[in-house]
Amino acid sequence: MDRGHVPARIGVPDVVTVEEETGRLRALDYERGGGACRDEAVRAVARGERLLCAQATGVVLRRLLVALADLHNLAAWTCFDTGVDHTALRHWRRAGELAARAGNQDLVANVHYRTGRLRLHRGAPAAALSCFEQGVVAARQAGSRHAVAMLFANQAWAFASLGDAEEALRRLGRARDAFEASTPSVAPAWARFFDETDLTGLSGMVHSELARTVDRAHAARAIRDLTEAVVGYPEEMTRSRLFGLIALIGNHLLGNDFDHAAAVGDRALALAGEVDSLRVADRLRPVGRLARACRADPRARELAGRIAEFATPA
Repeated sequence: MDRGHVPARIGVPDVVTVEEETGRLRALDYERGGGACRDEAVRAVARGERLLCAQATGVVLRRLLVALADLHNLAAWTCFDTGVDHTALRHWRRAGELAARAGNQDLVANVHYRTGRLRLHRGAPAAALSCFEQGVVAARQAGSRHAVAMLFANQAWAFASLGDAEEALRRLGRARDAFEASTPSVAPAWARFFDETDLTGLSGMVHSELARTVDRAHAARAIRDLTEAVVGYPEEMTRSRLFGLIALIGNHLLGNDFDHAAAVGDRALALAGEVDSLRVADRLRPVGRLARACRADPRARELAGRIAEFATPA
């Protein structure tokens, strides 16, 4: 399909072009961060929206609506990853509209999940929980245990951020149960990243938050899960591996294990330069503050300085 021309009538090949472009850009996002593909994703959305003006059969139109919703969903994520929240939310609203019009509740659930992740990242766990709960409703309507599992795991993260250990661990258990009853191998493209490794990584994040908000004893479990996840992420999941390493630094610092904190810090900071994502600096800053609080130790003091050089305080 000519990128500047909209045919009078479209067929399956035109939709496949949109789907393949989304897949290519999603792979770039995973590996190099939203900054590596945000502008391309936004341009692709504009081109794809024009296809709605063309004639199409009902089957082709429904597939196009899902493809465009997924593309908006991805464009929103890249905007969030690069700190453009208002644009991200606009793309997610459009993604939700298109997915609902297509009757694809699984994708609607994924949009709520991603919106919740923005709220969680911005320090609003209660608002995140509201988004995740809407996602659970949509996931159940879709009959997707896989999506339910992903949303329960993220609810656990939000409850841990609120310091509610009992509810966080309960949701984490429900996430595990739903995941074991699901079939991850047939997950749609927008949710395929959520596998055994990602669930383990999320468990590590939940225990990391509980170590921060409730009891440092949770750091040991966080270290175990995060270490397993970092090893298990595929090579192309650079950003996920990096976020796991950053969380590991914090847990080692909480345990006063400055040798491991420094060693993991070396790995994380080397990898951070390969990922174009403002969230990297956002996650490094609290770890840097934790390292500064341990400044009596020279290894922690050096680590704090190196993090400060990379992640200038906002």
